[in-house]
Amino acid sequence: MNKKEIKNMITRTVCQFVSDLGYSVDDDGFHGSLTFQKHGSSIDDSIEWNRSYQDAICLNWASDEAKADCEAINEYMKSIIIYWEAQYTPKRATA
Repeated sequence: MNKKEIKNMITRTVCQFVSDLGYSVDDDGFHGSLTFQKHGSSIDDSIEWNRSYQDAICLNWASDEAKADCEAINEYMKSIIIYWEAQYTPKRATA
């Protein structure tokens, strides 16, 4: 797998996981992050997923539930990221 395919698989996996937690996924298409937000909750309780760093973050003043979900996402994704990154096949050098 190349790096783009790996990032796509990781993104699909995190989207499925947060959907199971009850979050909706918003991708504005302009930058490398996704926003996860539960229906009816404040934007302050949203979680951002950075595609490049492959990490979930939330605001310091987010609710305890959002902070716990953010930590759960990061913990769940650690082993997934390690697995998919091990699937990387470098291109052969052409000299």
